[in-house]
Amino acid sequence: MTVLYQLKDITFAYGESPVLSIDDLQVEENSVTALLGSNGSGKSTLLNILAFISEPATGAIRYAGEKVDSRQLTECRRQVGYVQQKPYLFNYSVMQNIELGLKLRGLEKTRRRQLAESLAARLKIEKLLNRRASELSGGEVQKVAIARALVLEPRVLLLDEPFTHLDEVSRREIEDLLLALVSEGSQTIVFSTHETQQAQKLASQVCTLVQGRIGFAPQFNAFSGELDVNTHIFRTARLEIHVPAMAQTGSRLAIDSTHLVLSRNKLDSSMRNQFHGRVVALREANAEINITVEAGETWEVMITREALSELDIDIGAKVWLSFKSSAVQVF
Repeated sequence: MTVLYQLKDITFAYGESPVLSIDDLQVEENSVTALLGSNGSGKSTLLNILAFISEPATGAIRYAGEKVDSRQLTECRRQVGYVQQKPYLFNYSVMQNIELGLKLRGLEKTRRRQLAESLAARLKIEKLLNRRASELSGGEVQKVAIARALVLEPRVLLLDEPFTHLDEVSRREIEDLLLALVSEGSQTIVFSTHETQQAQKLASQVCTLVQGRIGFAPQFNAFSGELDVNTHIFRTARLEIHVPAMAQTGSRLAIDSTHLVLSRNKLDSSMRNQFHGRVVALREANAEINITVEAGETWEVMITREALSELDIDIGAKVWLSFKSSAVQVF
């Protein structure tokens, strides 16, 4: 795939307070990248840089293969749709808000109305087109702001915590829209979130920000397969995994690596999922150890250094991997 953004040795500060220090970050075209981190980790600042609103203090940005300096900022900015965490709408109708950018670009009225109506239908907000912005809920404002950005057909769509104000139905609709845009091969999406599961679900690349630096990303084990709602079993290509009874639909499964239990012998336990395998890799990850286990599928397990010492395992060791069905997420 083509690299759209390449950031190298980027720093940014507000006054004397450093906010970002990014050694290297690449974003591929027609992909979804999640910026994962807590409040104050630098996610919004990084989005501002990707939107060409803020310039880094040091470092270099390449966009579509070209080095960006002050002379290219305006042109690059036109290729980006940016929806901030608390988007501002003018107190016009929803239609007028969505078509505003097209109007400023000089598109004739009939055509801009057609584009706005088409996108409103895709976002399922066509019934809101005659409502004023002041009459909308927080979730409706978010969807209108996304429509306003997308109607300009940006090369890049940046979203700052886009799901914060959405109910579950609207959240799923926006998730489906983002995945559809990428599958159509015409959209690069970068969004920020503090939800690990959501980042893993939507993104092909997850960048964890810790105090302004790219840090260790929590490991998730994700597999594709089929869910049998009658037996509450999810079948991957190689395993049958017990899942929660509440799971009613989904073709992907994910398990947080910290929910997996390693042992040298099979446990006498209520955990319904227990698989025998062997250790194929070990690596340090901050203060913990990431262990790769081949047990039907390839699993990533996080344990402490103390647990590694107690288990007395190394590459090639035979182990059992166990976890509760309640630890499994199906989507």
